[in-house]
Amino acid sequence: MYIRVPYELTPRPYQEDALKALKNGKNCFLIVHRRAGKDVICMQMLLLRAMQRVGTHLYMAPMTTQIRQIIWKGLDADGRPFINAIPEGLIVKKNDARMELELINGSRIVFCGSNNISGVIGTNPVTIVYSEFSLHHPMARPYLNPILIQNGGVEIINTTPRGRNHCYDLYQVVKDNPKYFVQHLGVEETFDHNGTRIISDAQIQEARDMGMSDEMINQEFFCSFDSGDIGSYFTREMADMEREGRILPIKPNPNLPVNTCSDLGGTDSTSMWLFQLEGGYIHLLALLHDSGHGLKYYLEWADRLRKQWGCNWGTHFGPHDIAQKHQSWEQAESRLMQARKAGWHFQVTPKLDIEDGIEAMRYVFPKVKVNTTECELGIRAMREYRREYDEVNAVFKPKPLHNWASNPMDALRYLSINYRRLYDVPSPARRYEYKG
Repeated sequence: MYIRVPYELTPRPYQEDALKALKNGKNCFLIVHRRAGKDVICMQMLLLRAMQRVGTHLYMAPMTTQIRQIIWKGLDADGRPFINAIPEGLIVKKNDARMELELINGSRIVFCGSNNISGVIGTNPVTIVYSEFSLHHPMARPYLNPILIQNGGVEIINTTPRGRNHCYDLYQVVKDNPKYFVQHLGVEETFDHNGTRIISDAQIQEARDMGMSDEMINQEFFCSFDSGDIGSYFTREMADMEREGRILPIKPNPNLPVNTCSDLGGTDSTSMWLFQLEGGYIHLLALLHDSGHGLKYYLEWADRLRKQWGCNWGTHFGPHDIAQKHQSWEQAESRLMQARKAGWHFQVTPKLDIEDGIEAMRYVFPKVKVNTTECELGIRAMREYRREYDEVNAVFKPKPLHNWASNPMDALRYLSINYRRLYDVPSPARRYEYKG
């Protein structure tokens, strides 16, 4: 069977450059504006790699639900299924539940999300495509890249900027690396075969008339890293923390108890903050964050840190639904009961609306100090926790975007609610007596 790659696609000039670089064995970092066909060409690049080298090839979105909706079942701008980029004649076996394809040459293509990093580390990939890398879990690539290096594999990264986050950091590292082909293309640099711009000035003006801000336009259409974390909840609070020197190395105080506040996931990630209250401040000492493990894993991890610091336990705060049974954990009983059997007695956080919880966080932020040694991921989460954007109406929705930062920030929201409820008690009013 003869298949020509790209399959049933005539690449645009800038896409041809990326394909040529891949054929020459280079890693590809494609920072390209919205609606430029990033996933369309990356599916072709994945097919090329799968036919060139027998092995496991990953196509990864930030969330598993996204990869199923956008790539596995989604359509491109012309109404064609993305998955049709892989010719049916090459597919020996298709697993819809696991989103896997087995090809006639023995290669295996797996579509997955970086929100479950533990679930993909064992796949031993030789190719990884990161779709919308700016929105991925910041620890996904550090976990997976050593495997690629050992296997002599290739990574293909596509994205639009989201401020100066982990994507910007990586761009600074690889932009002059001869092993990488790097594109950084705004709308003024992408053209079709006739020399016509992919996105015209009239279309950008239409987006502006619909309410898209100039800051968002610079980010989405001109690929600017300087637009900041648009839609982030705590940009001002994080700037205050930096200016006041509250993001710094912190040594745990062995004379004070260590408290915890957790967002305990089942199918999702789990996050646990370890903190102490000292001198009117909340010292965030460590963030434990992972996925694919049972509750016992996190309790033992936290206890190892406590012993290392020479501290006693204080209070453990859990989410409002901790008493519910959760089939995704190792046994069908509540996490509250599992914790009690392990000697942990959680206090249940009252259930509040998301908006009220975020206001509690705003109140608590001026009292927070963060340990840079053990909370690097938590600091990133504070910066990248943002509102969900409604592209149809060009406005931000009144709820957070569910991404990798959600779990650490949900745990911090529970901490804030409990701090205001239990610790931040106003002093009683003084009674003055005046002698006449």
